[in-house]
Amino acid sequence: MQIKKNKLKSGVLWITGLSGSGKTTIAKMLNNHLKKKYSKVIWLDGDQLRKKLKLFHNKNTFSFNFRIKLGKKYSKIARSYEKKGFFVIISVMALSKEVFKFNRRYIKNYHEIYLNIPLSELKTRDPKKIYRNFQLGKIKNVAGLDVKFDKPRKPSLVINWKKGMSKIDILKKLKNYFYKYN
Repeated sequence: MQIKKNKLKSGVLWITGLSGSGKTTIAKMLNNHLKKKYSKVIWLDGDQLRKKLKLFHNKNTFSFNFRIKLGKKYSKIARSYEKKGFFVIISVMALSKEVFKFNRRYIKNYHEIYLNIPLSELKTRDPKKIYRNFQLGKIKNVAGLDVKFDKPRKPSLVINWKKGMSKIDILKKLKNYFYKYN
């Protein structure tokens, strides 16, 4: 006998923040939680999308203008799933007011979540060694360092990291937001 899963409003939950802010980790945790209750949940991650779209890093790849184009491409992918009745969790940087405005116009049920983590903490975390490699001169075009970025102006939810805040604490805030919406 198949268990019937609960109904879910379609929409897009856009989790953004600088590199190392925990976008992927938190999105994966939320996705795993929601998949237990809802059948039409999909998670899209920026790193995985770049691989699927065959967009690999080179010295010119991550300029601010390229990031805007990429962000809009991600928006279109997320919107296509939303139109099919899915609730989309997308974890991408795309820190551009142009992308945020585009999302608000283009995506019907758009929810912007900003993980606001101090740069000093991000440099400590540095899971992909991006900040370290930038400091060593091995890479360029790093958002927050030599590439400008726009903080969301009016996000649906801002999670301001504080010392001692765990992934579970952040997930609780996201789940509270989700259940108010849904």
